[in-house]
Amino acid sequence: MEGSFKIKYKTRFKLQKAIQQTITQISFNESGEGTGTMHDSIRISAATGDLNQLYVTINAIFYYMFLDKGAKLTNGGEIRPYFITQKAIDSPLGQQFISDAIGEYLVWMQANYPILDVATINVTPDNVKLNITYNLFGSDGIKNWDGKYEYDKNWWNW
Repeated sequence: MEGSFKIKYKTRFKLQKAIQQTITQISFNESGEGTGTMHDSIRISAATGDLNQLYVTINAIFYYMFLDKGAKLTNGGEIRPYFITQKAIDSPLGQQFISDAIGEYLVWMQANYPILDVATINVTPDNVKLNITYNLFGSDGIKNWDGKYEYDKNWWNW
């Protein structure tokens, strides 16, 4: 993961909880069952170190990416995107994660680089770029989906 400052667990947990709440709210089937593994698989890694950049890795069971972004299936079918990550980031907990992560980073910068005038550094939730990566696990079969995938790539046009 890029960046030299690791965001604290308590802060990362806010985004994890936001994603888990979004999964629960979406209810992928009428009974609400079948999301337990995906819900429980979510873990967040986050760091920064580049001004106005926040690096986030969503560690999740492999099919999270397909439900989040949608997919064209080899049998001609489609999985429509549920935009789980974006809904979680837009939620109050997601926004609190971004705000707290920025705050932690500014405190760290001030402690480690006292010569900087942190007050003049304009880092706010509005101008921070989130760099999201999926780190998927748990796949098997012919196509192994385990590994890292960039969030900004491979979106289907819906």
